[in-house]
Amino acid sequence: MASMKGKVVVLVGCASGMGAATLKLLLAAGATVTGFDNNRENMADTLEEINEELPEFKDNLNVVYGDVTSAEDRSRLVTTVREKYGRIDSLLYVAGVLDLMCPAHKTDDLLWQYVMDVNCNDCFYLVRDCLSMLLDHEGPAANVVIVGSVGGLYGSTAGAAYVTSKHAVLGLARNLAWSYHWRNLKVNVVNPGAIISGILGNAMEKWPDRDVMDPEGNDLYNVRGGVSLGCDAAGNNMMGTSEDIARAILFLIDDDNAYINGAQLTVDGGWTSF
Repeated sequence: MASMKGKVVVLVGCASGMGAATLKLLLAAGATVTGFDNNRENMADTLEEINEELPEFKDNLNVVYGDVTSAEDRSRLVTTVREKYGRIDSLLYVAGVLDLMCPAHKTDDLLWQYVMDVNCNDCFYLVRDCLSMLLDHEGPAANVVIVGSVGGLYGSTAGAAYVTSKHAVLGLARNLAWSYHWRNLKVNVVNPGAIISGILGNAMEKWPDRDVMDPEGNDLYNVRGGVSLGCDAAGNNMMGTSEDIARAILFLIDDDNAYINGAQLTVDGGWTSF
């Protein structure tokens, strides 16, 4: 991959899992990163790892703490980037939440709205509010990369809210890619399959009184769908890593891949080939 020295990157959801892995790769490639997350505890752990693994790049990172569902916090992020840099070379939306595999008849309004907000609505708001710093980019095109899911491709991969939100965000990405390709902006999606990340832990923290995985939903979407999300018959792990997704993201924002726009890069170990 070409150097990202001098590139201004905004990374939404940077504290753990896929976001943290992406953050480390960006810094190692020389990017200047503004990270956004609400989990200070996870971010402290990631910052400690960066200090140990990438001490020469730690000054290239600026962290803005806030909740992606808060209009005030999102506005503070956008204002910070505009005042500090005046432009964005790549906006990466890695934030996402699970719906605990809840089928529709068990999905209450609160769960539905939260999942739709984080996975789709707030993604739209942030991209919209950053467009003035992305459009008509000088030199190689600017980038938006959204982390979708195989849940945006199939109806049997998670509960009602999650699958709906991920289908919706793929439509958003397609619209953005077409609408702004003539203004030097590329918009692409990475669709992870079963990935070892912090998303389940975040769900447990957000919903401590709910089942980690709804037993009825687990039967509907895993057992009946014949999908293995853990190990094969020999006990070998079949899940991907956060680094697998991070490398896919950096591939899409590499200036050498300037003709990739409106694409969906599915990284699932072959799950969706079933």
